[in-house]
Amino acid sequence: MLSGIAWHHSQPKKLSEAVVLYPEPRPLSGIDLTDADGQPLTEQDFMGHWSLVFVGYTYCPDICPTTLADMAAVYDQLKQASAQAQLVFVSADPKRDTQERLKAYTAYFNPEFIAVTASHDKLMPAVQQLGLIYGIYEREGSDYLVDHSASIALVNPDGRLHASFRPSFDEQTQVPLVDNGLLVQDFGRIVNRWR
Repeated sequence: MLSGIAWHHSQPKKLSEAVVLYPEPRPLSGIDLTDADGQPLTEQDFMGHWSLVFVGYTYCPDICPTTLADMAAVYDQLKQASAQAQLVFVSADPKRDTQERLKAYTAYFNPEFIAVTASHDKLMPAVQQLGLIYGIYEREGSDYLVDHSASIALVNPDGRLHASFRPSFDEQTQVPLVDNGLLVQDFGRIVNRWR
């Protein structure tokens, strides 16, 4: 019995089905975003970090505040897995999400969270490179919704798209959300396998 336990613990830990690990991490190029302090963010800013990237907008009624609250709750665990962990919130609503609004919004969840946006001609190619999507269909007035991914992209310290954490449908909230418990577990395993 004891040898069976030892064998079980010596097996490599598998990633959950909630994460897609790219066999060949994809390079990022031509990223041209602006952070909440008005500073540029390019693909070079991902170098040396494990970046968890989420696309959304501050007026989002459900996915964004829940995801950011969940990420804030596990942020210390992510930092324990890698001191280079950072969260980047990409706003797909540059019309309403001003620098001041973005800064206040992400700081509410965690002052270390990075918020960025850009005009759509720069934003769309960056979001697509990260394997994420968004779309704005109703632009009449200032009260409109933005459709966007609920996935969280993972960029490795070489500045390459490494994995994607996929959401599952939360029965209680009726909203697609990434399971933050699985994300922490999978993130730790990915970091430990790095190099």
